[in-house]
Amino acid sequence: MPAQTANTTPKRLRILGDDEIEVLYGRPCFTDDERREYFALSATEKALLEQFHSTTSHIYYILQLGYFKARSRFFVFDLHEVMADARYIQEQYFPGFPLINLPIAKVTRIRQQRFILVLYHYRPCRAQERQQLATKAQQAARVDSKPVYIFRALMDSLATQRIVSPAYSVMQDIVGKALTHEQNRLTALLRRHLGLSETHALKGLLEDAQGLYAITRLKREPRDFSAREMGREIGRGDQIHALYEVAKKLIPHLDISNENMKYYASLVTYYSVFRLKQLDEGIVHLYLLCFVYHRYQKLYDNSNK
Repeated sequence: MPAQTANTTPKRLRILGDDEIEVLYGRPCFTDDERREYFALSATEKALLEQFHSTTSHIYYILQLGYFKARSRFFVFDLHEVMADARYIQEQYFPGFPLINLPIAKVTRIRQQRFILVLYHYRPCRAQERQQLATKAQQAARVDSKPVYIFRALMDSLATQRIVSPAYSVMQDIVGKALTHEQNRLTALLRRHLGLSETHALKGLLEDAQGLYAITRLKREPRDFSAREMGREIGRGDQIHALYEVAKKLIPHLDISNENMKYYASLVTYYSVFRLKQLDEGIVHLYLLCFVYHRYQKLYDNSNK
């Protein structure tokens, strides 16, 4: 569960797995039943065929229409890539037409797409829509900074507003910038409210003391609820009590959701000390404060069992 942001990696966010990307962005691969469903034409859809003159453009239009109904997006393809679908359309609507190729001018392809967008009350994702997505992403990041959460919030917004989703790489960039914006907001607040002594105490969690990092000891969970293990838990609580009071005082100033607090705290457990030391210092302070806050409350709960 890495914190994938523009501050921590030069690469684009890995938000989805390859299979998920294919489902959302890949051209559909229809079964026979799906061809009957998606390539069926309503009276209005049939009427649009009259806007195009050649049988080849008719077939291409029906292909674009069917794929759009399935994915709410458009694809560019050659005949050999869609032969099974094209053959079905040819047999269903244009029997006897020699299906050899699908040569179609770019201007015709785009014109067809415009007709389809109007027909289904969709609009493309242009500059204005992308700016709205960026704003939506920043709002979502304040609720939950997991990249997949922001991505899904954007996809839901696109579907609700009937906007064609931009390319996955565009979505990656929008989510990444939103995460960077949220981290910059939080680290700026921390710089304003954290004193030198508090900053030094946070750094101390990542220092090697007696052969073991302090944060590594804090990550350890009790083996059971025996008196010995609970005594160790109490000792860990004493160790971070002062930082817990700092976190309790600072967190209201951060205007941070409970979900994000838990997420940032979990990253301290996920990352090694070596990796934490490689991250931006302000980001690490944020993660550590959230970790201390949640760990202390858990220590308190354990010691009262």
